[in-house]
Amino acid sequence: MFLVLFAGLMSGLTLGLMSMNLVDLEVLAKSGTPKDRKHAAKILSVVKKQHLLLCTLLICNAAAMEALPIFLDGLITAWGAILISVTLILLFGEVRIRL
Repeated sequence: MFLVLFAGLMSGLTLGLMSMNLVDLEVLAKSGTPKDRKHAAKILSVVKKQHLLLCTLLICNAAAMEALPIFLDGLITAWGAILISVTLILLFGEVRIRL
Protein backbone atom coordinates (compact mmCIF):
# COMPACT_ATOMS: atom_id res chain seq x y z
CA MET A 1 0.00 0.00 0.00
CA PHE A 2 2.91 2.33 0.77
CA LEU A 3 4.28 2.07 -2.78
CA VAL A 4 0.88 2.83 -4.31
CA LEU A 5 0.34 5.86 -2.10
CA PHE A 6 3.90 7.07 -2.69
CA ALA A 7 3.49 6.80 -6.48
CA GLY A 8 0.19 8.67 -6.27
CA LEU A 9 1.76 11.38 -4.11
CA MET A 10 4.66 11.85 -6.54
CA SER A 11 2.26 12.00 -9.47
CA GLY A 12 0.10 14.59 -7.72
CA LEU A 13 3.10 16.67 -6.68
CA THR A 14 4.39 16.62 -10.25
CA LEU A 15 1.09 17.94 -11.53
CA GLY A 16 0.65 20.49 -8.75
CA LEU A 17 4.14 21.90 -8.42
CA MET A 18 5.00 21.98 -12.10
CA SER A 19 1.82 23.88 -12.93
CA MET A 20 2.69 26.81 -10.65
CA ASN A 21 3.73 30.08 -12.27
CA LEU A 22 7.02 31.45 -10.92
CA VAL A 23 6.02 35.08 -11.47
CA ASP A 24 2.77 34.66 -9.55
CA LEU A 25 4.63 32.99 -6.68
CA GLU A 26 7.22 35.79 -6.55
CA VAL A 27 4.49 38.44 -6.47
CA LEU A 28 2.66 36.54 -3.75
CA ALA A 29 5.88 36.13 -1.73
CA LYS A 30 6.46 39.89 -1.81
CA SER A 31 2.99 41.39 -1.56
CA GLY A 32 0.61 38.79 -0.16
CA THR A 33 -0.70 38.40 3.35
CA PRO A 34 1.88 37.31 5.91
CA LYS A 35 0.60 33.73 5.78
CA ASP A 36 0.65 33.72 1.96
CA ARG A 37 4.15 35.22 1.92
CA LYS A 38 5.44 32.47 4.17
CA HIS A 39 3.87 29.67 2.11
CA ALA A 40 4.85 31.19 -1.24
CA ALA A 41 8.47 31.62 -0.11
CA LYS A 42 8.68 27.95 0.89
CA ILE A 43 7.19 26.74 -2.39
CA LEU A 44 9.22 29.20 -4.45
CA SER A 45 12.50 27.88 -3.09
CA VAL A 46 11.56 24.39 -4.31
CA VAL A 47 9.94 25.35 -7.62
CA LYS A 48 12.78 27.67 -8.75
CA LYS A 49 14.92 24.66 -9.68
CA GLN A 50 12.31 23.21 -12.04
CA HIS A 51 14.55 20.68 -13.79
CA LEU A 52 15.81 19.23 -10.52
CA LEU A 53 12.28 19.12 -9.11
CA LEU A 54 10.86 17.40 -12.19
CA CYS A 55 13.67 14.84 -12.34
CA THR A 56 13.35 14.05 -8.63
CA LEU A 57 9.58 13.60 -8.78
CA LEU A 58 9.69 11.47 -11.94
CA ILE A 59 12.49 9.24 -10.65
CA CYS A 60 10.66 8.67 -7.35
CA ASN A 61 7.41 7.96 -9.18
CA ALA A 62 9.07 5.52 -11.57
CA ALA A 63 10.91 3.78 -8.72
CA ALA A 64 7.68 3.24 -6.80
CA MET A 65 5.85 1.98 -9.88
CA GLU A 66 8.67 -0.44 -10.73
CA ALA A 67 9.11 -1.69 -7.16
CA LEU A 68 5.44 -2.60 -6.74
CA PRO A 69 5.32 -5.60 -9.13
CA ILE A 70 8.72 -6.79 -7.90
CA PHE A 71 7.44 -6.78 -4.32
CA LEU A 72 4.13 -8.42 -5.26
CA ASP A 73 5.91 -11.12 -7.30
CA GLY A 74 7.28 -12.58 -4.07
CA LEU A 75 3.78 -12.82 -2.60
CA ILE A 76 1.61 -13.98 -5.52
CA THR A 77 2.01 -15.28 -9.07
CA ALA A 78 3.66 -13.16 -11.76
CA TRP A 79 0.39 -12.55 -13.63
CA GLY A 80 -1.36 -11.57 -10.42
CA ALA A 81 1.43 -9.16 -9.53
CA ILE A 82 1.23 -7.54 -12.96
CA LEU A 83 -2.56 -7.20 -12.92
CA ILE A 84 -2.72 -5.85 -9.37
CA SER A 85 0.16 -3.39 -9.81
CA VAL A 86 -1.10 -2.04 -13.14
CA THR A 87 -4.62 -1.62 -11.77
CA LEU A 88 -3.49 0.12 -8.58
CA ILE A 89 -1.04 2.42 -10.33
CA LEU A 90 -3.66 3.32 -12.92
CA LEU A 91 -6.26 4.15 -10.28
CA PHE A 92 -4.07 5.94 -7.75
CA GLY A 93 -1.16 7.21 -9.82
CA GLU A 94 -2.70 8.21 -13.12
CA VAL A 95 -6.43 8.75 -12.54
CA ARG A 96 -5.94 10.15 -9.01
CA ILE A 97 -9.16 8.99 -7.42
CA ARG A 98 -10.06 10.89 -4.30
CA LEU A 99 -10.25 8.99 -1.04
